[in-house]
Amino acid sequence: MIPTVIVGGINLIPTLVDFGIATLVYILVALAVNLEFGYAGVPNFGEVLFVASGGLIGGSLSYYAMIDVLGLKSTNLLFDQFRFHNIMDNALIAHPYLDLALFLFMIAAGASVGALFGFLASYPAIRLREDYLGMLLLAAGEFFLIFVQSYTPITDGTSGLNIPDILGFTSSTLDYREVVLLGILAVATVLVFLYAERIARSPLGRTLRAVRDNDMSSASLGKNNIAIRRNILIVGSALSGIAGVLVVTQSAYISPETFTRTFFTFYPFVIVILGGAANNFGVVIGAITFEGIIDVVTNFQTYASTHNITIPIDLNAVTPIGIGVLLIVILYWRPKGLISEKPSFTLKKSELLRLKESASKSEGIDAQSSASSNPAEEQTPDKPPP
Repeated sequence: MIPTVIVGGINLIPTLVDFGIATLVYILVALAVNLEFGYAGVPNFGEVLFVASGGLIGGSLSYYAMIDVLGLKSTNLLFDQFRFHNIMDNALIAHPYLDLALFLFMIAAGASVGALFGFLASYPAIRLREDYLGMLLLAAGEFFLIFVQSYTPITDGTSGLNIPDILGFTSSTLDYREVVLLGILAVATVLVFLYAERIARSPLGRTLRAVRDNDMSSASLGKNNIAIRRNILIVGSALSGIAGVLVVTQSAYISPETFTRTFFTFYPFVIVILGGAANNFGVVIGAITFEGIIDVVTNFQTYASTHNITIPIDLNAVTPIGIGVLLIVILYWRPKGLISEKPSFTLKKSELLRLKESASKSEGIDAQSSASSNPAEEQTPDKPPP
């Protein structure tokens, strides 16, 4: 069991675990937004499309994959999901390798589906201006959520679907389940962060900034702006699809209501603006700061409702008002975010210093050789002034 640490009437460890889970999910989605919007200048206001497609379709495919593996016969999705739920979970608990294989399958499916949707969305959208591109992607995200509500094979419409629980081995204690999920999210976040940093420090990262800042100049240098923006949208969408799979892993249940535009489009953009666009470290700081503010506001709402504290505004409106005020303050006080964009060096700082020292030594050797090759010039005394 997880030890209990009570501070101010709050069980500290579960609170920190919940804070970590929410923060890591935001970091994953915000890193994808930062690659697309921060580095490449692609305003993907339909980020929820790629997160939801990866999570919902990836989760749904895991359900059908388990039916096929276990040889179950399904005739009615609404009733069979409850009949098969315990059978699937028991099989995963009894066979850990099957559990791991199903989890990897979900990750691969979520990334593939997200990348596919990014590829499809890029064709009609990537040639548009930034404002039209943002509106089209926003509409595409809403269309997908409406489509899932009416297309029953994915989530049984609005009823939702119980998917195989890959964390079923932690069913003895809820806290243990959350800690395991936190560990999985931490590993995934570190890997995605390192991948995003590698892109930023590569020649591709400098090309993305060139396309973002002046696409005409990059095109004049032979860069295919359309292909570059399309490829970064595909990569960002694949990362968002992985984040969607990890979100549905927590509850082992998928529904169109699991993903909303507020949580998986608006909030990640706020995090990127708050932390600093085109700065992956800024995204991490922004997510921690943002989730901390959200938790403070949520605790205030709970405290005010339980102690009958009246304020001149609706308690449910405190969160969006607080986020709006935060965004205005950041844009006015630090328009480049808490950590502003910095140039990304392809080589490490130590390697750059080594090359600088080598260049200085080479210049010194060249100066000595030129001086020794002209001894007469050194020995000729200066002529006295007339």
